[in-house]
Amino acid sequence: MRHEPSSGYEDASLNYRVTWRSVDEGGKTYEKVFTSRDQGWDFYQDMKKSPHAYGATWDHVDA
Repeated sequence: MRHEPSSGYEDASLNYRVTWRSVDEGGKTYEKVFTSRDQGWDFYQDMKKSPHAYGATWDHVDA
């Protein structure tokens, strides 16, 4: 279930950043920026469930 559903409208002034830490690399922090809310949210959910990642966060950032 999405907690941040898309209305089908993408706001060109916002990007969506997902950050996480790698279990396999001793806690090294990674980030990935998405222009699509749906793709970013899905990736965030995947990182929260991944056995290879922890501490996933979801942020809105200026484009």
